[in-house]
Amino acid sequence: MRGLLFLVFVLALASAQVLPPGGGSYAYSDGTLQVLHPMGEGFRLRYLKGERLFREDRLRLAPEGVYLLGVGFPEGYFPFDPPLLLYPARLELGAAWGGSARFRAQRVALSARVEGLEGVRVKAGAFNAYRVRVAYTTERGGTDLKELYLVPGLGVVAYRAGGSWVELLRFRPAP
Repeated sequence: MRGLLFLVFVLALASAQVLPPGGGSYAYSDGTLQVLHPMGEGFRLRYLKGERLFREDRLRLAPEGVYLLGVGFPEGYFPFDPPLLLYPARLELGAAWGGSARFRAQRVALSARVEGLEGVRVKAGAFNAYRVRVAYTTERGGTDLKELYLVPGLGVVAYRAGGSWVELLRFRPAP
């Protein structure tokens, strides 16, 4: 019976939308504040340190999942051509996805894999989260590896990059 309840929980978790449909704000332990704004067929995800905006991701929702359309920096907006699948519509253990696109005059590749479903405790609370390993590589040799703890319907509650552990301190749904 316990196994059946766990399976029902995992199936419900896997089919949930990755991000909260109404948006909200996320405060992280590294001092970053992210503000997720719904817009049209997707979201605008703004990154602030202190009061200063330093990045804005534009995301589109599609039947296949959440696409990263482009990134805005203080020096301008840079699209991905074509947009990159950031998260599939359905998360499940072992799921893998990826793609490549032109971004800022070079080819960028993304590869990701759901490596586990784990309980994670952060300052914002305790969650059952998908552990997702994500790698970005560029044709110029740059690499960015992250291990995300992703809760469908909420988003990223923690991540590890290099030796750093960053966790969600609080989430406030949009009013």
